[in-house]
Amino acid sequence: MKKSIYNTYLHPTENSTVIYNALTDTTVVIPDKIICDTNILDVNESLLSKLVTEGFIVDDIVDERDEFIKRALTIEKNDTSFHLIINPTINCNFHCWYCYESHIASKMAPEMIERVKSLIDKIINEGKNLTISFFGGEPMLYYNEVMVPILKHAYDKSSEAQIPFSANMTSNGFLLSEKRIKAMKMLNFTGAQITLDGDKDIHNSIRFRHKGDDTFTHIVNNIKLMVKNGMSVTLRVNCSKDNMASIGQIPAYFNELTCDEKKLIRVDLQIVWQDNNRKEIYAYMDNMITAFSNEGIPSAKMDFRSFCYGDIRNSCMINYNGDIYKCTAVDFAKTPRDGYLSSEGEIIWENDSLEKRMASKFKNPNCRHCRIFPLCHGGCTKQSMGSTDYCMHNFDDDEKDSIVTNRILLNVTSC
Repeated sequence: MKKSIYNTYLHPTENSTVIYNALTDTTVVIPDKIICDTNILDVNESLLSKLVTEGFIVDDIVDERDEFIKRALTIEKNDTSFHLIINPTINCNFHCWYCYESHIASKMAPEMIERVKSLIDKIINEGKNLTISFFGGEPMLYYNEVMVPILKHAYDKSSEAQIPFSANMTSNGFLLSEKRIKAMKMLNFTGAQITLDGDKDIHNSIRFRHKGDDTFTHIVNNIKLMVKNGMSVTLRVNCSKDNMASIGQIPAYFNELTCDEKKLIRVDLQIVWQDNNRKEIYAYMDNMITAFSNEGIPSAKMDFRSFCYGDIRNSCMINYNGDIYKCTAVDFAKTPRDGYLSSEGEIIWENDSLEKRMASKFKNPNCRHCRIFPLCHGGCTKQSMGSTDYCMHNFDDDEKDSIVTNRILLNVTSC
């Protein structure tokens, strides 16, 4: 037997050990005993059996790296489902200082909507489960003109074929309403990612249409409406040096929700990419996570473990004009497309862009030997393409320990 290469050992007190395994996403707490990577095999028979069962100790012949990569590639090459991301527009009703998008006047034309419907028909006719995610810009700007026709077509077509279908979106949440939420739910709309930028004062100074707008209260109320109607919300909180002290005030705005409603909210703390105070902000995020956890709301900084949509073969992003991208984290007005949607509703990849992206996964040798590899999967493939010296955590062991600590907290948070 041998210790798992994906173990992390934490010592919250002088006489206790917490071990987390990134492959099994399992934690064991061992009181009154210090265990580390050098003596994990020297425990009593009862504890040894538990550690073997939960993957902290594995058989000598097991190649954990190879097993994880094989499993990951099976997920990423899955041919039973398709994830379709759609930009009704790249325009927005807000103009946040950190946004990387060029918000230009744009709207998916009726002819392009018909192409999207043809693609949906092909996916469903192939028997694939379908997920549609609306992105932008702000997709709700064209709720009636673009979102509803696509949603209704996908719902009707999938119901007729008895194929599972669901939809979600990334939105600022301002244009939601109870009427729209109820109508969307009837079309298998399951949730949204919605962003807050700090407490009421800080958020309103960043996200507004006109000076003095209280967009914070309006958006928070819409989030509450969503969870009260059984929809999930990924609450993305953008963190910078200027707003990090205010973020701990956000959980109090949700204290009226029931435990079950709070469980439908999952907080994802992300550092604003322009802020150079990464290490300071990252350390302070622990306070933010504690504030949300104390309110019974699961929270994590830069949440991991789920596979990125950009690394799934059967996924693509269709811009309002029919241009296709593999990733949404680009300025669509300035970034060369990866392909286009044909007049027949066929996805046409250009310059071998799909295969280049898929072939680059798991090629970084630094990642293959990392204890949190099953959590971050080697980071962003788009960033690491062509690089053998990339780490989204800057090769910082303290940052990796922090990722593990907050993963454990996320797994156990409840009211």
